[in-house]
Amino acid sequence: MIVLSKRLNIIFDRIEKCGVFADVGCDHGYIAYKMLEEGKCDRAIITDISAKCLKKADNLLKTRFAGKYEAIVADGLKGAPYADEVLIAGMGGEVIRDILYGVDHLPERLVLQPMKNPEKVRRAVVEKGYFVERDYTFKAGKFYDLIVAVKGRDEYSEEEYSFGRDNIREKGDAFIEQISNKIEKLKRARKTAAEENREDIEKRLCVLEEILK
Repeated sequence: MIVLSKRLNIIFDRIEKCGVFADVGCDHGYIAYKMLEEGKCDRAIITDISAKCLKKADNLLKTRFAGKYEAIVADGLKGAPYADEVLIAGMGGEVIRDILYGVDHLPERLVLQPMKNPEKVRRAVVEKGYFVERDYTFKAGKFYDLIVAVKGRDEYSEEEYSFGRDNIREKGDAFIEQISNKIEKLKRARKTAAEENREDIEKRLCVLEEILK
């Protein structure tokens, strides 16, 4: 039995039951193991650009699920077989964006958890023809963004691209705490900032304070 961390548990709960599930950049393979263990998918695909890293996940899954998964050394989704639902988590937003732009055929559903630059992921998702079901910040020690999308048309405002649509609409506790922390950090920086930098700090403060209203 695999016990997921708080971060992975939150991600896992957002993945729906499907036929073929793929974890891109699968690390230790815990999510794919849990998907098979709980019957949330019929088959799993695990990929990583590093054969050495993929071997860790392969060793875990083959102890119990031999024949029900496929381990592939791949750059993102290039060379990977089709999956109904794809998870890409724990990578930078630019890397996730490039993975989405790197192939023509994408799955019906995406679960994405960028470590930074989530706005670049949001733009890629909308431009690649997805409707965003959920887009919010959660806290599991650190703050993380989680974006869940299905094929369909969508439109985002610049504010939504920057901060996440559900964060703006719902203003959850994690998002409020994250923005409040950024505001306090900017206020501290303003005290010692050179004159030429204060205008930029004031603009950023104004945007963040307006978001919380």
